[in-house]
Amino acid sequence: MNNIFKLLFISTVFINIMACNEDEEETVTVIPENDRTEQQVEDAAALENYLNTHYYNAAEVNAMENPTIDDLEITELLEGETIPSDATLLISAVETKSTTYSEVEYEYYILNIKQGEGAVSPMFSDKVRVNYSGFLMDGTEFDRSSTPVVFDLVYVVAGWSRAIPHFNVASSFASNSDGTVSFDGYGMGVMFLPSGLGYYSTSQTSIPSYSNLIFKFELMQSETNDHDSDGIPSYLEDVNLDNDLFNDDKDANTFPNFIDQDDDGDGTITADEIKTESYSEPSRAALQTQLDALELTSNQFLSPIKQNTDGSYSANRVTLVDTNGNDVPNYLDATESDPIE
Repeated sequence: MNNIFKLLFISTVFINIMACNEDEEETVTVIPENDRTEQQVEDAAALENYLNTHYYNAAEVNAMENPTIDDLEITELLEGETIPSDATLLISAVETKSTTYSEVEYEYYILNIKQGEGAVSPMFSDKVRVNYSGFLMDGTEFDRSSTPVVFDLVYVVAGWSRAIPHFNVASSFASNSDGTVSFDGYGMGVMFLPSGLGYYSTSQTSIPSYSNLIFKFELMQSETNDHDSDGIPSYLEDVNLDNDLFNDDKDANTFPNFIDQDDDGDGTITADEIKTESYSEPSRAALQTQLDALELTSNQFLSPIKQNTDGSYSANRVTLVDTNGNDVPNYLDATESDPIE
């Protein structure tokens, strides 16, 4: 179940390593990577053709209260065939979305079977619990979950962090006597991704290079990430608002903001450069009522509600303090390094 994870690596060329003698010549052949803009044109055409030649069992799935990824069947429309009366051609049902990734404009597609009845939609940097199945356009399944699994959207292929936030989580869950958990009202859909939002030039087991990817999924739960525990949710560490946390490094110390506890490199950790007010109640409902009554200014936000070990619930109101009034909050302003009292 690791085929949706992106590869994070440093490419290094080693010459004359270990067993090579001084008089031996080592020839390294490097295959150039396809131009992303040109590859996107090819991928887009292939995806559009797929959507125009495949249909799904719309009437059957739409009639179910809680359909699963196994209930949804995508079938190729062969030449000379007609679409069954209870089915829908994919191209007429999907939503077209666009995003910029690696400086290239990409289009991807979403089939929304169920929006999800929960109140929360994940952010692009959140942790999510899902069921999923991944397959190629020729129908080859390369990965699937057997039970709901948890993924950090920061560390999976880029298409997931773009597609999943368009859905809501489940409305409720219940623990079963056999130790499993059942979810009701979860979000469900299919994402159709160009290779540039998948593995691109890197081949994986059962996934050739430059493969467009298709994922069916059920979205159960999400959790807001704060990867460096600095009080700033990770999605707010995306300073340039491009849904890519790895290219935001305020102090240029090679550690992106979302995993850097001192974002501006001024010697004062971020947690000490923001103001945090804590709220706690015995029940989630009581806490939510208290939080709803708070008036937030433009430089304030509420942290996610957490359940404590004693069973109570808590959350914080965070203020991004700007002591010198230069419109840059202290935690991103190296000229202002005094801790907030």
